[in-house]
Amino acid sequence: MIESLRQFLNHVAGSKPEQETLRRLSHTLQSWSEELSSHSVDDSEQLFGRMMHIAGRAQPMIPQFVASEGDKSYVRGSVVFGRCFLGANGAAHGGAVSLLFDEVMGRLQYAASRPRVRTAYLHVDYRSITPIDKSLEVVARIVREEGRKILMMAKIMDAETVCAEAEGLFVILRPGQP
Repeated sequence: MIESLRQFLNHVAGSKPEQETLRRLSHTLQSWSEELSSHSVDDSEQLFGRMMHIAGRAQPMIPQFVASEGDKSYVRGSVVFGRCFLGANGAAHGGAVSLLFDEVMGRLQYAASRPRVRTAYLHVDYRSITPIDKSLEVVARIVREEGRKILMMAKIMDAETVCAEAEGLFVILRPGQP
């Protein structure tokens, strides 16, 4: 369902349907929303954001990072920013780039079987256009750990071109902290 929703969002972003199609699709989407509303659960039970085996944790609005290698201190993989992440002129929206960095760094923390963290800060330097609809390399690594603080760095590459780099500080949650 999540993959179908991702595909749908990319088609929505790249289309200009006539009014009749818009009306028909709106009606269908409304009926799907009504059907799902009867399956509402507490956020601790929901699938959205909790399916770690699916790229993006089953959140269709997170760019799909697919890890290819890594260990407890780094991860390398790829991402394709779909059409729904378009800023303008073939470039991914800067907010989508930041979202990807936050996701990848958080996943690195999770993959290393470390405690849950929150982002304290995320600094992104946009170096070049981050293209959509193209496989890009993503690398993230843990730079330093000091008590509850974890400093990470990451970058997105289009072949030899650095599209964006990020530094993130993450703080391990205290027991019981949401």
